[in-house]
Amino acid sequence: MFDERWIDLLVLGGVIGALTRSPALIGLVLLSGTLILISHQLRRIALKGISYKRTFNETRFFLGETVILSCTAENHGRLPLVSLTVYDSAPTGFRSAQNDSLVKYAAGGKLIFSHQMALLPKGQTRRDVMLRPTRRGYYVFRDAELRAADMLGMFEVDGVAVLHDGLIVYPRVFSLEELGLPTREPYGALAAMRGLIDDPVRVIGARDYQVGDPFRQIHWKATAHRGTLQTRVLEYTSDPTALIFLNVATFEQAWRGTDPLRFEWAVSVAASLATWVHESGAVVGLLANGNTADAPMAARVRAVRSPDQLMHILESLAVIGPYTLFPFEHFLLDEQYDLPIGATQIIVTPLYSPGIEVALRELHERGRRVVLVCVDRQAPDLTDLPFPAYHIPPSPTMRVIDEAEP
Repeated sequence: MFDERWIDLLVLGGVIGALTRSPALIGLVLLSGTLILISHQLRRIALKGISYKRTFNETRFFLGETVILSCTAENHGRLPLVSLTVYDSAPTGFRSAQNDSLVKYAAGGKLIFSHQMALLPKGQTRRDVMLRPTRRGYYVFRDAELRAADMLGMFEVDGVAVLHDGLIVYPRVFSLEELGLPTREPYGALAAMRGLIDDPVRVIGARDYQVGDPFRQIHWKATAHRGTLQTRVLEYTSDPTALIFLNVATFEQAWRGTDPLRFEWAVSVAASLATWVHESGAVVGLLANGNTADAPMAARVRAVRSPDQLMHILESLAVIGPYTLFPFEHFLLDEQYDLPIGATQIIVTPLYSPGIEVALRELHERGRRVVLVCVDRQAPDLTDLPFPAYHIPPSPTMRVIDEAEP
């Protein structure tokens, strides 16, 4: 590339050529100076007509999936470009999914990848970069830096491709079997939870009492007639409803901060249960006592029947933060006024405090249908609760955060 010392060298050569009256040296100096002037003028138009864009194979991914980022540079001009280098980057939260010497990690874990190419007139080149998100969230891929050389290769010019591409990474979703909720056993977790999203009003018969049936579902008239305990059989309606209540607090005292693993595990379990409810044909909604990046209020997704309902819930869970807006026990009780009648409330919480237990017992006494899913590391005492309760501790084999490679 051009060095300012070349000017000094040309001036010196011209002086020597003039003193020695050497036409060849003077001609060489003049030719070199002319080329420098031409190259300097070409430098101004080196990036004229050059465009750079990036596209993704999808705009929404689940944690653990591979993102294919396609980078395309195009020359719309009539002159060739002998050298174009593009410096693009991915926000913190991604790692390379391939062995590529042009992909490097900057300070703070930011991923930087460069492309060097030559472009013919009306030509274009494309390169794919494979990335893998390391955690859920909403990510913005911003401007890329361009550096081009003129046709003579003497001067370089820098430019910026103004870009703004958004990408959503959903939390990792597990099946009920992976979470430790047996779905094949006739009286296991699936039977208990599926029974809780039946219509509590429409009774269509009775059957013999089975271990695990809620005491409040006993059919007393049928029991008196038959002489053995009978359980009411409820009609499964077209719109059973379940609401996922997510507690984002990981400590009772807010000043203690957040336990990232327990928080991310709670988000992932909430996403898994919402997916299961949706795929079971029920209407599902989400309420959380934390906020999202663009909303200062608590995260709420109303329970409505829509083909995009699960996507809206997963998007909210993708961007929700660990900062508590309200104590969970207060939030739980305050939200009862706007809930659909008969809706099942699935409580996902990374801690189980006396205040939360009191609130859940109060809801049960009011006739609310409650399922507790505690995701704390330590198993709380859930044996005397009058409603279904499960403990799903974080598992090292089911990662909800992928560590980035340095």
